Amino acid sequence: MRCPNCNTELEPGSLFCRICGREVQMVPDYDPLDDLVIGGHVPKTTGQNTEKVPNQEKKEEAPFKESKWQFRGVHKGFLMLCGILLCFLIFLASYFSIIRDNSYSYQLRKGMSLTEKESYEEALPYLKHARELQQNTGDSDIRPLRYLARAYAGIGAGEMAEDCMKSAIRLEDSVRGDGIVLEELYLEMMEILNKTGRTFEIENVIKDCPHEGLRMELSPYRVEKPTCSVPEGTYDRAMSLELYAEYGDIYYTLDGTDPTAESTHYEKAIRISAEETLLTAVAINEKGMISEKLVLVYKLKP
Repeated sequence: MRCPNCNTELEPGSLFCRICGREVQMVPDYDPLDDLVIGGHVPKTTGQNTEKVPNQEKKEEAPFKESKWQFRGVHKGFLMLCGILLCFLIFLASYFSIIRDNSYSYQLRKGMSLTEKESYEEALPYLKHARELQQNTGDSDIRPLRYLARAYAGIGAGEMAEDCMKSAIRLEDSVRGDGIVLEELYLEMMEILNKTGRTFEIENVIKDCPHEGLRMELSPYRVEKPTCSVPEGTYDRAMSLELYAEYGDIYYTLDGTDPTAESTHYEKAIRISAEETLLTAVAINEKGMISEKLVLVYKLKP
């Protein structure tokens, strides 16, 4: 430290100058760093990047936000496209469903296919609808009636199957009169009557046929329910029964089971000696047609 009056170097801790005798005031040396430390000011450095980090983040954040909105726009557009496509597909499905429901050829093909697969219950609605559409157009195709008969026969509805076959025969006879087709229809009707146990109708079908040649072709299909010489009832003693059938051979059982071509073939009178006997008999012709069953119960008094 120096004397402020004569600039003489003073010893540390001196209160007066040894040269001029002036009193020395104790003033601390000035250090500009103190101002910097106390005031908290930091001088700007030349060439130093003074931009704040938040500004950088904001500038970097802008492209991210922009890409996010672009992604949302693309996603929304994709969803709209999917919605439009879905509506279009629903429209197409509804359109083709209406077309199929009103298409005679589709309903017939579907019904025929199901009938051939023996899915008779499923086939019936298609065949019925095909028949309705056919009647509206006045078409003379016999296939709906023919396949309806097969489907009804498949579920055991013999009378309805017979009616359909009769309608098919009348339609073919009135529109085309093709002898070969008519013969096929009559033979198919014989099979259906046999399958549904309605062979008792064969005689009437043959009688109602307007073509003499066809009646001759159908005559071997005739079969009748057997008859018995003794009526059923209760009797005092054992007896013998005789069976008769104009067409075909007779087969019978005595235990209540349904007779077939494998059952006992009737060749002579049947002896009844048990306390109770259930006789069941049928006639089977050369075409394999099975007659209506004859069922009789006989009882003998003890």
